[in-house]
Amino acid sequence: MNILLPIETINREIDFKIVLAGLLADSNNTIYLGQHDFLMKILPKFKNGGIYVGKNIFNKRADIEKGEKYHLLKKFGFDIVYLHEEGGVFAGDKNNWITVLKSQYNIDYFDENDAVCVWGDFQNKVDTDRNIKGKVPVITTGHPRFDLCKEKWHFIQDSKIENIKSMYGDFVLINGNYGLANHGLGIDYVFSDKGNYNVVNEVERLKRVDFFSYSSKQLLSMIQLTHYLAIKFPDLNFIYRPHPSENHSYYKTVFSGVKNIIVSHDGPILPWILASQAIIHDGCTTAIEAALSGVPVINYKPESNLETDIWLPNQMGVKAASIDQVVEHVHNAINGKINVPFESNPNQNAISEILYNFKGDSFEALLNVIDTKISGKKETPHATINSTAVSITYYKSILKSIVYPILKPKKAKELQYHATKFYGIDEKEFNDKIKKIANILDKNISVKYHNSKLIEIN
Repeated sequence: MNILLPIETINREIDFKIVLAGLLADSNNTIYLGQHDFLMKILPKFKNGGIYVGKNIFNKRADIEKGEKYHLLKKFGFDIVYLHEEGGVFAGDKNNWITVLKSQYNIDYFDENDAVCVWGDFQNKVDTDRNIKGKVPVITTGHPRFDLCKEKWHFIQDSKIENIKSMYGDFVLINGNYGLANHGLGIDYVFSDKGNYNVVNEVERLKRVDFFSYSSKQLLSMIQLTHYLAIKFPDLNFIYRPHPSENHSYYKTVFSGVKNIIVSHDGPILPWILASQAIIHDGCTTAIEAALSGVPVINYKPESNLETDIWLPNQMGVKAASIDQVVEHVHNAINGKINVPFESNPNQNAISEILYNFKGDSFEALLNVIDTKISGKKETPHATINSTAVSITYYKSILKSIVYPILKPKKAKELQYHATKFYGIDEKEFNDKIKKIANILDKNISVKYHNSKLIEIN
């Protein structure tokens, strides 16, 4: 069975999809892990269809999406196991969460051969209530990338953690989460259809403007905090990690020349969390990952607004409303005095309702869904993809990335933005991780590295 595992943002997705590929690998399955657009380009090259596991089939918000990619996958015999990368980290109250969830995808596109996997029972109810046709099963699985934060999978990160510690010593990780105030595609994207800005709906328009205003204030507060901490703790490094959707050069400018502030978005976030003394955030998913990893979390929020605060990550760790409070928490963290176990969280039931990972094994749940789809799909003769065809498509994409900015200079920023999110799969790093996974699973896994956008595993 051909199984496609698309990747949009390497640093967020690569590790859990390597593990998922390892878990799925056997003599009956061939897994293709690759850049999501590249997988769509080579779709006609796959014989006998298969299963697509991911979220990159819709480009626009639900009310204007045409479903071209979905229909193309169906044309070539692929069923979809849909799992969104953002299923529970939303601003405002539950009514706003429901609005955002409904804007992500139109559940009516899916048929009875697909499956929609969701982060938790809250999202499950939202999708079940709007699944009027009742064709597609909606299944709570959580998201496997959060399972990687649990101790059983930490071995994958050992060498990277060691490298980070040897390079930066003791440090606190500070996370940017200001994709609206500091988007990598600029302000024109934030206020466009592509950026999910709905100018004709006054309520939605004001929500966007309010959140943009609030996010901008929080962004400046986090920059201010980081400068103060660098002076208060001159022997401690502060790694400022921008969100994948942000303009990274912005931070390099505002922190330029400060020796103990380093702006870095190098590799997946988990080894940085595990190597750190603590993490500081404001509504960032990293707080969830750190909490699951057992690393101290400091939630800095100088100004609180229930309509724009992001609830789920802000339930993690200790809270601070002033720079002095953060300084105290950092001091406690580096001296081992912050320990906030999830079991003591008064909102643990509500948290688990939004994110299944706090009460169950997401890899196991998602594998059950995929295995069910495999067993229900008609068996077809096994056929490998044509390597020459893959190479031609790859070099065409490389040529386009060189020529396109010259012919269409206005598109240069967009290409650079996407290149920041997907900069190519490193063959050595991939092989190191898949070998560790094969060893722990006691499997003989073979790998074919086609190019930096596509790897074949079986």
